[in-house]
Amino acid sequence: MTIHGNATILYKGYADFADLLDLLPAIVVQTTPRILGNFCALVLVGNTLTIQTNRYRSFPIYIDSNSINNLIPGNRTAWTDQLVTVHADLAVTENTFDVIGTTDLVPSNIDQIDELLTNKIQAFVLHNQLPIRVFLSGGVDTLLVYSYLRRLNINHELVWNLHTDFDEFYLANSDDLQKHWGYQQIHHWRESCVLASGSPGDEFTLRSPNTANLFLLNHRTSIPEQLDLQNNCLHREYFKRIENTELFKCQHENFKPSENIVWDICNNISNDWQHWHLGNTMTWTPLRDLELTKLILSLPFDQIISQIMNSSISRKLIERNVPGLTRVLSDQKNTGNVFRNLQVLLNHGCQDV
Repeated sequence: MTIHGNATILYKGYADFADLLDLLPAIVVQTTPRILGNFCALVLVGNTLTIQTNRYRSFPIYIDSNSINNLIPGNRTAWTDQLVTVHADLAVTENTFDVIGTTDLVPSNIDQIDELLTNKIQAFVLHNQLPIRVFLSGGVDTLLVYSYLRRLNINHELVWNLHTDFDEFYLANSDDLQKHWGYQQIHHWRESCVLASGSPGDEFTLRSPNTANLFLLNHRTSIPEQLDLQNNCLHREYFKRIENTELFKCQHENFKPSENIVWDICNNISNDWQHWHLGNTMTWTPLRDLELTKLILSLPFDQIISQIMNSSISRKLIERNVPGLTRVLSDQKNTGNVFRNLQVLLNHGCQDV
């Protein structure tokens, strides 16, 4: 907690390009969140409380008649493009702002994607003072973040176990925490540290079944059709799961061409809340950036299809950063023994791959 002028500020999280404490004076007065990162600042001025966050808020805000929280669903939800203010009489207002920005796309390439991620990761490390830890799941997104740590020679610790410390908050809320899949997957240490996460990479790199299939439907194809053409892709078994085949069928039956598919995708994923911070563990999510999504949507169409079906752009970036590192990816996304290929790192030493 800190005091700035007549504002009392309780804050948590990080900003991408500067120390969060240094940015609090600007955050206090912002009416349109612009700062990138993953933070929340409760700003109390007189009897008015404003919930200030980074541009792409990573957590829900649930509102009830007698509470506001980000854990237990309430009567209404404040979406990512809404700035929440609580007044003296406990009335709550939500002021809407433009979280998406322009949807006019300019042709892009993989070098621009690499530049965006390199700049973000380097900027964060310049001001971060906490140890960085990485848990590899066999998936492409955390491996992508890890590959940048390797290429940029950023100090980190590779974690080889599932880790959950109990602290006072965890013990008091363990039942509610276990109802949220994001908290079930997250690691937690009592001492202050940063957990490098690939979340929410599926969504922000155009590999989520929902938005990826809608994109393809708007281009007169679909994931099921591409599965018939690409039988050996990385996402084959994942996309063939019953819940996804039912989703694709429903989307096909109810499909109406979008007037602005870029806006629709960005709106959907900006409200896909997955990982936020827990206790003293900061969850670092550099892939949560709509500008990254827009760059991918601006690639040539054949490259977009390859990213959707086979994570091809993500894998190319990993290989650029650390040649040979994609060997440790699971054979199929989220299917079977996803840890098997990580033996390469464990047995031969990380720097040998």
